[in-house]
Amino acid sequence: MDALTDVLENFGVHWQLLLIQSLNFLCVVGILYYFAFKPILKTMEERRAKIESGLRYAEEMRERLAQSDVTVREQLTQAREEARQIIEDAKRQAKDYADQQRAEIERLTQQMIASAKQNIADEKNKMMADLKGEVKELVADVAAKVLARELSAEERTRYWDEAVLQL
Repeated sequence: MDALTDVLENFGVHWQLLLIQSLNFLCVVGILYYFAFKPILKTMEERRAKIESGLRYAEEMRERLAQSDVTVREQLTQAREEARQIIEDAKRQAKDYADQQRAEIERLTQQMIASAKQNIADEKNKMMADLKGEVKELVADVAAKVLARELSAEERTRYWDEAVLQL
């Protein structure tokens, strides 16, 4: 070992000093590990966990977004179908209402026509009755003037009846 000691001394390396420096180095490494590296590693691990958690959350949100997108599309399709059905129902109800109104107007028109015909017939009968009365009087007056005498009630009735039969 003398040759090794001579070589180390030639290069200015003293083994006692090397041993103390090695111990100092190990102490500094231990202190740095305990007070610096360990907290740094712990902080890095926490950040990595947060990043992974954030990535998982982002992926979860992407999935939820995709699911909600599908749900929204389904709801839109359903809403469109319901709107179409409502429009069809409204058209059908409007057509039914128009048909009912048309039938009601037709019924009222028929009633009005029948009522008008009845009124015309009643008016005709009334006019005919009035006309018969006037004709009876005229026939009696004409007969009285032609015969140049006053007619009795019996003769008047007979002339009236004959005039009515001829009308």
